[in-house]
Amino acid sequence: MASYIGASAEQEDADPILMAFAAEAAKGDPASPEARELVLRWQAHLVKFSRSCDEEKLRRLADLYSWDNRFAEVLDSYGPGTAHFMGEAIEAYWETL
Repeated sequence: MASYIGASAEQEDADPILMAFAAEAAKGDPASPEARELVLRWQAHLVKFSRSCDEEKLRRLADLYSWDNRFAEVLDSYGPGTAHFMGEAIEAYWETL
């Protein structure tokens, strides 16, 4: 988490969003309004630090978050199941477009 010395601005920006995703994951509803808001916050974060994140890129990330254990290793450090939940929340958001 970004409370350590030397944390980047990107990590400091990401941590509150990822902690909120972890809290939502514990509730278990990736289609909730709160989860949707977090998806939008995450997309804005990605745009801020990587210059782009359209819906297609976001959907590809959902696949990675859901199925790639390398992402789970990092994202689940915020709470069990965070990575998979993020993938499901993005997919639920995508279905509303």
